[in-house]
Amino acid sequence: MSSSTETTAVSAANSHLGASECRSTPYSAARKTFLLIMLLASWILANADRMAMSISIVPITRDFNLDARSAGLVLSAFYVSYSLMQLAAGWLGDRFGSRLVLVFSVACWSVFTGLTGFASTFAALFAIRVLFGIGEGGFVPASTVTIAEAFLHRDRARAKSLVIGASFLGSAVGSSAIATLIHNHGWRYAYHAFGVVGIIVAVVLWFAIKPAKRRARTAGQAGFRKLFALPMLRKTMLIFFFSNIVYVALISWMPAFLIRTRHIDILHAGLASSIPYLIAFACLNGVGWLLDKAGQGRERQFMLMGGATAFVFLAAMALAHSLTSLLAMWTLCLVGYTVIYGTVFAIPLKHMQDTSVGTAAGIINFGGQLAAAIAPAMIGMLVDLTPGSYLGAYAALLVAALGAVLVAWTWRPASADRPARLA
Repeated sequence: MSSSTETTAVSAANSHLGASECRSTPYSAARKTFLLIMLLASWILANADRMAMSISIVPITRDFNLDARSAGLVLSAFYVSYSLMQLAAGWLGDRFGSRLVLVFSVACWSVFTGLTGFASTFAALFAIRVLFGIGEGGFVPASTVTIAEAFLHRDRARAKSLVIGASFLGSAVGSSAIATLIHNHGWRYAYHAFGVVGIIVAVVLWFAIKPAKRRARTAGQAGFRKLFALPMLRKTMLIFFFSNIVYVALISWMPAFLIRTRHIDILHAGLASSIPYLIAFACLNGVGWLLDKAGQGRERQFMLMGGATAFVFLAAMALAHSLTSLLAMWTLCLVGYTVIYGTVFAIPLKHMQDTSVGTAAGIINFGGQLAAAIAPAMIGMLVDLTPGSYLGAYAALLVAALGAVLVAWTWRPASADRPARLA
């Protein structure tokens, strides 16, 4: 096939961008606000449920008599199914609209959150965590489709940053709320409570999202294989892979690290862990605003700056000798991560046409969540290899942070790539 007959998903998107700015969306201003509130609430709950395991793994390890390797497998089990679900959910959202996929996701993960409290063996706990990941796996790509359905391109980075910023609010809520519930009622009760709240949120979310008609394939709509052929998307996925190894390893093991090395109780470990996430949420929304106002075509600079910041302050954590300085360095490391996080999910909304944003977001998030499946188990094994020391695990995270910086250095928007064959 000659280059004159080749087309790209991005060239189709570029013509689509100009047209989309002139059209209105089916959502009124009030409906958009309600939708954002519900998406935010759903994602806060999802990440609170996810963070709950990072806190409750301490009493669970004791109750189930788990070593660090087994605890790492429990933490990783969720991310295996979660990462695989990204690809299917992105395609389903593009094809059928986001409403069914999102509501199924929230209801499914809420059911298995509640069932976590009934687990009585390691095998049951592992299986429930895998099924829990299937539920949550549909949310990120489908919510990207929801943003594309409800918002014009000029507003999408801010809307998406607000929604994904709930990952930090959810981590803060999960850290403090689950620690308080465990302290007062035990870890099983905490999971039952979170499950009930999730079912209520799923019902309300159904009414917040307008139903979308089933979409027939169009000439400009690119399939998974054709989108994956774009170097821009592959490198974006790889950047998120490396940066998410750092982030997930920190959120999974930081509470246990604080308890074991700083000798603080589970309640205060949870409360201390919540502070960096609140700051990261504010920073992420600033990143979304900057991307909408001045970030088009500058995504490489954003990701380079974020990766370098995360690497520097991750390295500085080794020099922190007090809880206050450790939390400060951790917070600044998270600020760097938020720059990458906000940018990688703005890329599909800014560079792809609407009929492909779910699939593109699923590809990117697959890389990040594959890293999330690896990171907790990897840290657990490295801690077991050097009992009482986190040095090996720390070195692995520094290598991952450096990897994100190096890939970001080579990243170019698709218009700068040799056209990918999509015809």
